[in-house]
Amino acid sequence: MKIKFKKTHPSTVSPAYANEQAAGLDISTREEVTVQPLTPTLIPTGIAVEIPEGYVGILALRSSTPIKKGLFIPNGVGIIDSDYRGELFMQVAALKEAVTIPAFDRIAQLIIMPARHVAGMHIIGVEEVEELSSTERGEGGFGSTG
Repeated sequence: MKIKFKKTHPSTVSPAYANEQAAGLDISTREEVTVQPLTPTLIPTGIAVEIPEGYVGILALRSSTPIKKGLFIPNGVGIIDSDYRGELFMQVAALKEAVTIPAFDRIAQLIIMPARHVAGMHIIGVEEVEELSSTERGEGGFGSTG
């Protein structure tokens, strides 16, 4: 499956996976934005996506963004329905002090996944195990991929 996207601004950074094991496409800012403390601010990404029918897009901060930039998403995550075709915006707020985010900075990730309510989709089960399989990344998180 390929996710179609279009640039809504000429200098936009294309979404890309950081590596083959990354769950989400890195999403960058389209322009410099200053975010005030505890004030929800919409940050333009400069891209629009075509999510396949039966799927949903989850727009979340990269794990390093709260630590490195002091930002959070007031509503938890952004949900992109398969029928939305407009530019994606990240809704963020600063934790303690104003934060200026430069243009083209990777602050978010877009995860595409099946929508649970779609007929014919199987619900993913859960199994408790003693050990998980090992990967090159291992337990590295919160900015370990860049």
